[in-house]
Amino acid sequence: MVMTDDARLLNRFVKGGEEAAFRELVECHFGLVYSVALRQLNGDTHLAQDVAQSVFTDLARKARILSSNVVLSGWLYEAARFAANNLIRNEQRRRVREQEASSMQELSSQSDPDWEQLRPVLDTAMGQLSAKDRNAVLLRFFEGKNFRTVGAALGISEDAAQKRVTRALEALRGVLVRCGVTLPLSALAVLLTTSTAHSAPPAVISSVASASLAGAATKIGTAAWLLHTVLRTKTALVAGSLALMIGGISVTAVAFLRPSQTGQFVTADLSAQYNGSLDAVWVPGFDRGNHLASVPHGRHVFAGVPFDVRGVVQLQGRIWKSKGYIFPERVEGIAVGGLCRRIQILHANSSFADTPDVVVARLILHYGDGSLGQLDIHQDQQILDWWNWPKGTQKAKDPNTVVAWTGRNPATTDRGLKIRLCKTAFANPHPEKEIQTIDYVSAMAGSAPFMVGLTLQR
Repeated sequence: MVMTDDARLLNRFVKGGEEAAFRELVECHFGLVYSVALRQLNGDTHLAQDVAQSVFTDLARKARILSSNVVLSGWLYEAARFAANNLIRNEQRRRVREQEASSMQELSSQSDPDWEQLRPVLDTAMGQLSAKDRNAVLLRFFEGKNFRTVGAALGISEDAAQKRVTRALEALRGVLVRCGVTLPLSALAVLLTTSTAHSAPPAVISSVASASLAGAATKIGTAAWLLHTVLRTKTALVAGSLALMIGGISVTAVAFLRPSQTGQFVTADLSAQYNGSLDAVWVPGFDRGNHLASVPHGRHVFAGVPFDVRGVVQLQGRIWKSKGYIFPERVEGIAVGGLCRRIQILHANSSFADTPDVVVARLILHYGDGSLGQLDIHQDQQILDWWNWPKGTQKAKDPNTVVAWTGRNPATTDRGLKIRLCKTAFANPHPEKEIQTIDYVSAMAGSAPFMVGLTLQR
């Protein structure tokens, strides 16, 4: 596959530490990130800048673990959407209604009525598209790329890119119709082209780039950043960690070096895949208070394995689809990029449980050599209902699956029940091959599985 401009810039930044390359990435994609945040935050430019800085700080910090074939526009879009949603929740807790209302400003004094109808639901609808369709729409309409550039980013020909964009636009229109927004395809294309991009002063873009680089350096440590650059070689290290003195600062390199020993855990970043919040009800049919607010947030150890838990990746199920709930049947492109012996997931079933042994979901492993692996998730073997019903299954049949966490929420407390999450350890079918990305796919059984964490065990 031909390396895209984004891939070249990321490569220069990761391998050569070129800040100029990172600044160029920010300049290229700031409009996309800023516009997403601006829509989510009802036109608050200051909060939108905060979101943009947060997203690009994450990019600087996580650039080295992104898959080599990631579509950066798609990654940034999902990261911006998730960051804006988080900020909204935090602002709602912190601000009184009058302060929040006074801080918001209208995008335009004379808004297009079609755009005003589309704007509140656009990003929710975009989140329901497959990654391929979403990336096609983002590149063509949100960022105004020509079909040749879209094709290069997606790894397809110019003609195939034109067809993909048309299908993706039709898919988006279908989702919008289910959300109550009906627009002709041509009108939708015009609105996406003319209304989704918002520019910012060059000084703001430059400030965000500088702050993002500084934020990333603060999080991992300047000395460790330099050490990571120096030690990016294929030479195996005998010691699990290496303590060095750089400028009088003691640095531990274990967090940044490719581990050579077995048993080391590396948590996956699911921020681009989250479609539900831990702290709020994420399914229309759930009872009020039926959420995961009581689960430990952030990086915590569950049943001996660390997971980074910050949201919910909810899949579709046959019963929910019949009720009109909008969730993806597959979540693609979870970036991992490494060798491992086991794939550990923290998950549960959030809808009606199927009969035992039915396949309810799958993990599709994409290896670096282009081959695929498949790991099936069976009801009562590797997954249980997240509500612990007294007459339900209490223990999974698979010895590699355990109940890793139990808690309560208002909905279960009212019924005298508990909620729970399972941890499943899957053996990697090809531990000698590097896994680039993982897809989380619903089998469209009756139930609807979800995942809150994924970790590789080296």
